[in-house]
Amino acid sequence: MKRNGVNLKTLSVFALALALVFAAQEAAAGGKADGGGGQQVRKIKYAFTNTIRPLSYLDENGRPAGYDIEVIKLIDERLPQYEIEFVGTTSEDAWLGTDTGKYQLCTTNSFRTAAREEKYLFAKQNSGGGLEYLLLNKKFTDVKSLEDVSDRKLTMVPFRPADAAINVINTYNDNHPDKQIKIDTIDQFENADGVKWVAAGRYDSWVIYESIYKGLVTADAAPLADLEKDLIVIPFTAIATWALINQNETEFRDAYEKVLIDLKNEGKLSELSKQFLGTDVFQFEFVPLN
Repeated sequence: MKRNGVNLKTLSVFALALALVFAAQEAAAGGKADGGGGQQVRKIKYAFTNTIRPLSYLDENGRPAGYDIEVIKLIDERLPQYEIEFVGTTSEDAWLGTDTGKYQLCTTNSFRTAAREEKYLFAKQNSGGGLEYLLLNKKFTDVKSLEDVSDRKLTMVPFRPADAAINVINTYNDNHPDKQIKIDTIDQFENADGVKWVAAGRYDSWVIYESIYKGLVTADAAPLADLEKDLIVIPFTAIATWALINQNETEFRDAYEKVLIDLKNEGKLSELSKQFLGTDVFQFEFVPLN
């Protein structure tokens, strides 16, 4: 059929071909045409700290990489109604931006605290966990647990009051009234000092976050690499880490939460934890924070 000299059949075929070209271009670019059934896709800006290997960082090609990144990628794949945009930044910008709505979601290796619950939404499922080491002087080869620390009456490096690790000992003491570990607090000192004190025998033991220990002792060009021979480390528990979600994003939080729980139940989070962190942090009972 022609109308005003135009072949309508030819025009329809051309329009269909053009639409397919646009769809192919969008798919090649990694975009989402819609959320299924014509549902509008909403963009979610996700901020991540881009300097905390192996959790989130920029690889040699400037692309987001790490454990947290892969978790969010899996979530993005299962939420067709959302398109997650990755923004590498500092922890401070991620926190402030998520609080103010510049970003809807962020991961910064953050613990869940009462103060943060006043500013952000949290899923029911934690996204990861920070492995904790029991750090010992090399002479204590027979010590394998906090119970052994108590039985041997070993001394422990003091904790800063705001340290998450102090909750590990407080939780242990709450659950073991007959096998207490005495701890003290100190306002200011460096993590490197605690490692040095245990290596030198000034204190017998400590609890230290895995990533801090590796950065100080076992990483390439670590400043305290010469002390590794004087230390024993035993991974024994983990502190849950969480994504922070803007307070107004309850609908997104619910969708994110459902997928995250599914990934946990399917063993996907454990697989990624082994791949990027070297161990399955989900095998441990996570220590609650006050």
